Amino acid sequence: MVFLAGIDEAGYGPFVGPLVHGYSLFRVPSFDTELWQALSTSCDRKPARTDKRRLWVNDSKKVHQGTLGRGRLERTVAAFRQILNTDTMLDTWLSEKPAPTPKALHHAPWFKELSIPFCPSTTLERSKLDATSVQRDLYNAGCNLNAFGARVVPAAEYNQYLDTLGNKGTTNFEIAMQCARHIIEITGEAPLRIELDQHGGRTDYTKVLSEALKPQKIEVHGENMGGSTYSLHFGERIVQLRFSSNADLNHLPVALASLAAKQSRERMMDCFNEYWCEQFPDLKPTKGYGVDGKRWLADIEPHLDDLKIDRAILRRKR
Repeated sequence: MVFLAGIDEAGYGPFVGPLVHGYSLFRVPSFDTELWQALSTSCDRKPARTDKRRLWVNDSKKVHQGTLGRGRLERTVAAFRQILNTDTMLDTWLSEKPAPTPKALHHAPWFKELSIPFCPSTTLERSKLDATSVQRDLYNAGCNLNAFGARVVPAAEYNQYLDTLGNKGTTNFEIAMQCARHIIEITGEAPLRIELDQHGGRTDYTKVLSEALKPQKIEVHGENMGGSTYSLHFGERIVQLRFSSNADLNHLPVALASLAAKQSRERMMDCFNEYWCEQFPDLKPTKGYGVDGKRWLADIEPHLDDLKIDRAILRRKR
């Protein structure tokens, strides 16, 4: 048996709210195992409109689009969460490794109270039924879900990483590698492959992988605009990392990681907007991106000094 994992992010570009990296880990018979096929009874990239049985597992942008998107996202995440942990609360999810420190997580007043349902639109009964269906597919294919989670980085912690590491790209890569280190640790000495999306226009990851994961040796199997593949040697153990374009469209573990990251950020932004709309009922909520993020920051700026809100915990420096 070997392990297949995926890591993906949500919230790289906005002005406010957390950066999140999700991850998923499966034990499979071989690296050739096609998880899309293995889970074809319970999951699909895009189930037909009349198909109420199968879960959407795809790039989170595709799953989350439209008026029904949030419900689809929550149903899928809740089902896979149910397989490993029956706790349905957001704070429990966020506290699991590789988690931020409680101080970093709860520093901002809008994140003080996170004991709320993680996937509120989905009932526990529905999640149990969906989880049973997924588990049946996994069992029939000789596979197992071993880990599913997310690393949330609130704005204050994100800004601290920027101060230390110097730029957004390096900060984003560091959080991805925190997830990678966690996956490497929990899989013992077993063969492991981790699939990731490419980070920006980078093709050469040798140096940054060496610094982040500290292997004894790195073999380079290919580096180009289509993707980069490496074998990292840790004593007798070999861990393969593959960076490719559209990894969340092509690899189920990455798609599932994308959904974990997206749902985590969505719930954190629910808390964020609830706090600020309680302070100022006429304030329009924000997702934090682009023109709308700038609009929201401009609307709230005149009130920050009166509320004694440190701007470093509210908005990202970059």
